[in-house]
Amino acid sequence: MARNTPLKIVAACGLGTGTALFLKMTIDDILKKANVDAIVETADASIAQAVSADIVVTAQDLVELVRRNPRVKEIVEITNYGNLPEIREKLLDAVKRLEQS
Repeated sequence: MARNTPLKIVAACGLGTGTALFLKMTIDDILKKANVDAIVETADASIAQAVSADIVVTAQDLVELVRRNPRVKEIVEITNYGNLPEIREKLLDAVKRLEQS
């Protein structure tokens, strides 16, 4: 099923600054190459707990905080912000699950 609106994706880290921005740029690149329409924003841990998003991409230490948020449809848990293959695989898997729902 094709989406009529772009996905809303949040890149979250503890402070929502450098690491989240790096992750956002990585996500933007992955989605552009995969031809996925999305709006990608950054957030810190406190905002990630309250944000409304299709996907939140974050590290293991923040997953439990995000999991408590019922307005997040998919959580992509990454173990290494620099591991592009891991981020690509997990992110695109989450996108596929949303497209199938």
